Amino acid sequence: MKTKLFLLILGIAAMTVLPASAELTVEDITSREYVMNHGNSSTTADLIELQKASVNGDKADLPIYHKYDNKPLVYRWVNRFFEYLDPAQDKGIFLREDTKFSPSVDDL
Repeated sequence: MKTKLFLLILGIAAMTVLPASAELTVEDITSREYVMNHGNSSTTADLIELQKASVNGDKADLPIYHKYDNKPLVYRWVNRFFEYLDPAQDKGIFLREDTKFSPSVDDL
């Protein structure tokens, strides 16, 4: 009985000394998948990506920037026309440099 109790206490002591090895780095916590899996929106993930890119001096590559990839030219023209009419629509230029706050002919 004494040896079983001794082994039980020794086993519990050994488990408390072992590291958990559940390390999360800053790169893990700020990744798009981690942020979205923890209940945040895609816009929050975009903001985090933009902030990381701006701090590191890199160019952010967000999914909204690829909105017109593999789309026909007519689709792009019609969509940009409606974006011009509705300034609240997301144009993919959120927090990018040279943002103009008044519409112009160059936007089409």
